Formats: sequence, C-alpha cells, structure tokens
Amino acid sequence: MIELKNYSNDLFDFLLEANNINEPEVGFVDKDRLELLIDQSNYCKIAFYNDIPAGFLLCLPENIDYDSMNYAWISERYKNFMYIDRISIIKEFQSKKLGTALYNDLIKCSKEENYDIILCEVNIYPPNPGSITFHKRFDFIECGSQFTEAGKKQVQFFFREL
Repeated sequence: MIELKNYSNDLFDFLLEANNINEPEVGFVDKDRLELLIDQSNYCKIAFYNDIPAGFLLCLPENIDYDSMNYAWISERYKNFMYIDRISIIKEFQSKKLGTALYNDLIKCSKEENYDIILCEVNIYPPNPGSITFHKRFDFIECGSQFTEAGKKQVQFFFREL
C-alpha cells in the first residue's frame, strides 16, 4: 500500500540517502544543501510502501535563493511555478507506482494552491529515457535544453500547464 506523508525532520537522513543513491539520475546533494532545499521547498513529500519510506519528491517555488543553473533557466522564463527539483525512488521500490502517486498528488496540490505550471528537467546526457517516458505520460512537454557541468551533462526541460 502507498501512503504519502509531508516531510518531517525525522525523515532527513532518509531523504539524503534516497537522493544520493540514485546519482546521476538525481544530482548529488550534501546535508547543508539539502537542508536549504527543504527549507525553501513548497512541496516535499515522502512515499511509503507498506509503511517503509521508499521515495520522495521535492519542489521549489519561484523567487528563492538557489544557485542551480537549471533553476535559473526556468526562473528566467516562467512565473508562478512548481519546480520539481528532485524525485528519487529507492531501487527496490521502483515500478510500484510511487512516482505516479507523488506526481498525481503534486498536480492536485499545485492546482489547489493556484500555481500555473509545473516544470522539471531530465538528463538527456547521460541519458535517462525512463524519466522522459514517465513525464510524457503526465502530459509534460519539452521546452528547452542546456549543457551543465562544463558540458559533461545535458538536460531537457519539460513543463505541464495546470
């Protein structure tokens, strides 16, 4: 059974571990940076599978102090958004519809809070075709791309209007 819970401080170590074991699909983050992201988030929920923490989704609003190239790209082009900064599902729980549950909840919450758009990026180098397929199932549309990390990575940006 899937249950979504709002972030609480007792889940910090889980978020840090769940994030970093899924690198490079999810960008590495240290404790201080994760604390900053959580403090600035407008959506941070943990997915539990049979009462075991199994994944999470963290989103950010516009107009925050965040030195991410991808966040800057989005901020220059969009307003009143939910930015999916990171989603991570522990490998043993993948393919159990946790991402679907988190995205359905995010879309519902975003509409309730009167956001106009949800945005994210997906690695296209190194490739992450599963994530691209996942986002297209939720009607996300490509809206740009950029190279990061001195050309070592390339991301594709996606948006979904609400």
